[in-house]
Amino acid sequence: FFHCRQEEAAACMYATRERLLAVGVTAAMVGALLSRRRVAQGLLALSRLASSAAASPTAPLSGCLYRYKHPSWPAPLQAFESPAAHAHRKYCVYIGGLTDGLLACSYVEALGAALDERGWSLVQPVLSSSYAGFGCSSLQRDADELAQLLRHIADREEGDAEFALVGHSTGCQDAVTLLRTAPPELRCRVRAAVLQAPVSDRESQTVEQDSDGSRGRLLAEAEAKLAAGEGEALLSQKYYGFVPISASRFASLVGRDGPDDLFSSDFTDERLAAKLGHMGLAGQRATAPSHPGLRTLFCFSGGYDYNA
Repeated sequence: FFHCRQEEAAACMYATRERLLAVGVTAAMVGALLSRRRVAQGLLALSRLASSAAASPTAPLSGCLYRYKHPSWPAPLQAFESPAAHAHRKYCVYIGGLTDGLLACSYVEALGAALDERGWSLVQPVLSSSYAGFGCSSLQRDADELAQLLRHIADREEGDAEFALVGHSTGCQDAVTLLRTAPPELRCRVRAAVLQAPVSDRESQTVEQDSDGSRGRLLAEAEAKLAAGEGEALLSQKYYGFVPISASRFASLVGRDGPDDLFSSDFTDERLAAKLGHMGLAGQRATAPSHPGLRTLFCFSGGYDYNA
């Protein structure tokens, strides 16, 4: 959520953190998540990694840019895989947030170098929602495109591939959606998920000034179009002043309990559990009984660009 100021974002994240720690990060609710000690260790490691990236120049990422495509798509998408030459069979897929594309955050280069040292490749997809495309897309479309990327890599490796997902901002919602809707055989290959800077778009809107009431008018316009079966119609005003946005995506981002609304602090414990209960081994095995194991790290962040 690039539009929140640092102190406002931190306040939103703190409220959500308290609720998620009570609900989303308990083994009973979410499954076999990281222990509190391992969560703390993971947060510390990622914090040091981000601090190191910000404090010192990082060598540019080398890699291989390639296309991937589902037979039903009119055109392929692209992904950038680092390093350019490797023998790794483990892949960390990095998913940015709204308006993001390649190198979404300042720590990505350092993350790529650290992964390579540990036998992992970093993959940065360019989705149809990347950059200004999110206004006419959806979380489910993102999840479908990411699932095709996992399938492309797994087929290339003749089935010998494991994955971790690292989501930043709205990339967290993408990771959660992928792990709920992808086919079981693909979800079984995802062994870890990191949700870095998971924030509620709906709640972030409340910390921004809306002196002319345009947000409320646009939400009413979006809901009216949805009721008329015109969810893909564009609204009369661009999102953030430069992104054309459909009625369905605006309602999902700003309305209550839509597909994008996964981390709001005003949800009940039961509602959060329903939205996030699959983000652990117990939740995955409910629909994918042979899943070998999934761990999820909620990485709360307070910087302007949401670095840990």
